[in-house]
Amino acid sequence: MTNQPFLQEVENDSGLNNLKSTQDWLKENKIFIELKLEEHGAIIFKDLPVKTAEDFDQFVSSFNYDTFTYEESLSNAVRINKTNKVFTANEAPREVEIFLHHEMAQTPTYPKNIFFFCKSASETGGETPLCRSDQLYEALLKEDKTLIESFEKFGVIYNSIMSSGDELLSGQGRSWQKTLGVSSKNDAEAKLSELGYSWNWIEGDNLSVTTKPLKATKELKDGKKSFFNQVIAASLGWKKSSKNQISPVRFGNDQEIDQSAIEHISELAQSLTLLRSWQDNDILLIDNYRVMHGRKPFSGNKNREVLVSLTY
Repeated sequence: MTNQPFLQEVENDSGLNNLKSTQDWLKENKIFIELKLEEHGAIIFKDLPVKTAEDFDQFVSSFNYDTFTYEESLSNAVRINKTNKVFTANEAPREVEIFLHHEMAQTPTYPKNIFFFCKSASETGGETPLCRSDQLYEALLKEDKTLIESFEKFGVIYNSIMSSGDELLSGQGRSWQKTLGVSSKNDAEAKLSELGYSWNWIEGDNLSVTTKPLKATKELKDGKKSFFNQVIAASLGWKKSSKNQISPVRFGNDQEIDQSAIEHISELAQSLTLLRSWQDNDILLIDNYRVMHGRKPFSGNKNREVLVSLTY
């Protein structure tokens, strides 16, 4: 194993040459891996005999965690299932940047662990930025205590636009039917009421949805806190409601977050970010409570295919 700023790298030093021996090794070393994940926030496994979505499914299954299926999520990113627990990371076009975020922190339910599998790396770009949110919390506490106290006191609310059909040109283009698991407007409204959300139907049978106040920080197992939210991604990457230009994210008391504060948070996060390039067959395990991730734009003739599996 080699240490990086916070990413722990695990190479195939044991000569694992088939899926069965890999699964056995994972089961034998599960506790050790979990301790390293808590310490470093992210672990990358290299040169393992994992080649397909089905292999990756079995790799994740070796940990015996509960599966967080995409169908049950309230995420509005377009993704395609490869197996019951494995799906594409995001179907947004290659030129679209996906900014730093905690997976599904804009919803009441979110996964604990994120497993990424690089089935095919892009020729240029496509890196995954990783940022320790516990370090970001500490930096914000030191530099702008009043700001972090506002996030802790009020939390945040998110406004998003759910289209009436999947929009493949957007990083958040999953339809309201799929996002909410419904087929009619009445069922959508019932689901939103159950969640405590507010909503407006807008032009083209699209849906403008506002969450109830959600926590913006999270206490971790080791007693630290993380800046657990989607403030950066929502502010920089989501579109505003075209009807009334509602900001994608605000404080939980409905007050706007100053643009200068957004810029400060983003700049601090960038200073703490590790940009990780992919190689074919790399597997990345992230503690979603502790580490934010994103996706840089990519180019070239080789198609970037990164798969993901989520667990509790």
